[in-house]
Amino acid sequence: MNKLTLCFVALIAYCGFSSCGGSDPSTLQETTTRGNIRIAADDAFRQMLDAELFVFHSEYKYAKVNPTYTSEGEAMKLLLDDSVRLAVITRKLNESERAFLKSKDIFPKETLIAYDALTFIVNKENPDTHISFNALKALFTSPAKVENAPQIVFDSPKSGNARYLCELFGLKELPSHCYALKTNEEVLKYVEANKNAIGVVGSNLISDPDDTLTQAFTSKIRVVGVSAQSDPDGKLGYRQPYQEYIADGSYPFKREVYIVSREIGTRLGTGFASFVASDKGQRIILKSGLLPAVVPVRFVEINTEF
Repeated sequence: MNKLTLCFVALIAYCGFSSCGGSDPSTLQETTTRGNIRIAADDAFRQMLDAELFVFHSEYKYAKVNPTYTSEGEAMKLLLDDSVRLAVITRKLNESERAFLKSKDIFPKETLIAYDALTFIVNKENPDTHISFNALKALFTSPAKVENAPQIVFDSPKSGNARYLCELFGLKELPSHCYALKTNEEVLKYVEANKNAIGVVGSNLISDPDDTLTQAFTSKIRVVGVSAQSDPDGKLGYRQPYQEYIADGSYPFKREVYIVSREIGTRLGTGFASFVASDKGQRIILKSGLLPAVVPVRFVEINTEF
């Protein structure tokens, strides 16, 4: 090979390497820490997921996980339609969803990442911020017997919050004094403007005192304390949906939070789910005010020498 040919080969190699180095990272071969994917999540977990994504993207500069925040029902629809890889919701797949994915040779993975709690909020001027489990149940199962039954508002017609309460209280549908809006922000505004209203949201919206959105949220409403299901009449007191009461079960509306994946193989979706379930990801969940699925352990060395 003569000198001219060698120079030509070297030039081609240099151009090839330069084009790879200057390409969009998201177009490179996908791995658990590199690629570009979409996920969907219940809007109730926006603060927690934004914090997870901020750290994940900071650590893996070639990874891009694009979230769509919506209702639980819509998140599942996007997952089944193959519009997203992952869905963050408060339940596992049901039999029909699992069968549908299996028919396409997809075997979904469900990763428990946290525990959340359904939260009831009222107007800032409402003096009644405690309710027994039985009294709250009566608002849904026998509202006609409740004097001056309040309006109850949810974040969406396909809300995971509404689904949860229907399943808990054995209802096929919610009673007529329950209304669906579009977002958690609309629930806040409605409760802020209506003294005889109860809003139903997820606890992540009120549980991180350092989050500016949480601060704005809690400054305009009051969080309702509810008695334990084992103390249905409230004789032993009331609890709000904070970590310690979710953990010990004294707050009755505890829910599991899952990342459901339809991803085939081990790719970026698997990497992100693993990150959220890791010690670092669980610490972010703890900081966000939710209860981690695996509580991070802090090791302390004790010096016994005197």
